Amino acid sequence: MEFTYQYSNFGVPGLGLKRGLSENVVIAPYATGLAAMVDPHGARRNYTRLAEMGAGGRYGFYEALDFTRSRLPDNEDVAIVRSFMAHHQGMTIVAIANTLHDGQMRARFHREPIVKACELLLQERLPRDVAVAHPRAEVVKASAVQVSAEAPTVRRLKASASGAPVTHLLSNGRYAVMLTTVGAGYSRWRDIAVTRWREDTTRDDWGSFIFLRDTQSGNVWSGGAQPVGSDVEYDEAVFAEDRAEFIRRDGTLTTTMDVLVSGEDDGEVRRISLTNTGRGAREIELTSYAEVVLTTPAADNAHPAFAKM
Repeated sequence: MEFTYQYSNFGVPGLGLKRGLSENVVIAPYATGLAAMVDPHGARRNYTRLAEMGAGGRYGFYEALDFTRSRLPDNEDVAIVRSFMAHHQGMTIVAIANTLHDGQMRARFHREPIVKACELLLQERLPRDVAVAHPRAEVVKASAVQVSAEAPTVRRLKASASGAPVTHLLSNGRYAVMLTTVGAGYSRWRDIAVTRWREDTTRDDWGSFIFLRDTQSGNVWSGGAQPVGSDVEYDEAVFAEDRAEFIRRDGTLTTTMDVLVSGEDDGEVRRISLTNTGRGAREIELTSYAEVVLTTPAADNAHPAFAKM
């Protein structure tokens, strides 16, 4: 266990609305600083206890203390997350200043006109006659379960038209998109072919494409390696469980195309992101292209001329 912690939310079982809070027992010293505005003496006693446990560091209290049994080594009661976040240190300082100076920073904040205009929203009363459900003791005191740390499956492939095509399938159960490493493929809704596709391993240039054109130089390229097929410095396809990403770099311009299928609506989304690392401005035109079918693939293969009408 390397204790390589990442930023994550947590809470007190029985108080938070989120389920499964008992699976992570984490103490954040900056939360004690915020509690000083409510119970200053209790916060002072808690800071003393945290300091005795070794939670104090060079720049103040450390970020967190992890008591989750499933993540602790043998014969250890706590793992101290020895890092500092500037905004948490700032929150602690401001909270203690509010406690000692009768909320001066809070009053200063509410003197801002933009805040004063919204203060009425802070006067909302709690609803009356609400059924209160207290958490079960077994839920609050349940021991933490082993958290799976398996990373999602991601394939990073060189976008090349040589060899057998490597494919990736995205679907919500009704609408499906098949993609290859060069950006070709098809879109289908149930048994209906949305776009035309032919099984051509030599060219692999069928599907939906987005073309880009530099208005200054006249250079034309596509979001994926096909169908333009120009040589670039860097060309990669990233296939994840929920999306496909095509990245190419031409000099100082990096083009990224993300493709995903909506989980709510039967449709796909293609997003183009351009990153210009050069000093000059670039003006890029985008054009989308697809051969629409809207019939079964068998009917389109049998009568392609009729389908194109």
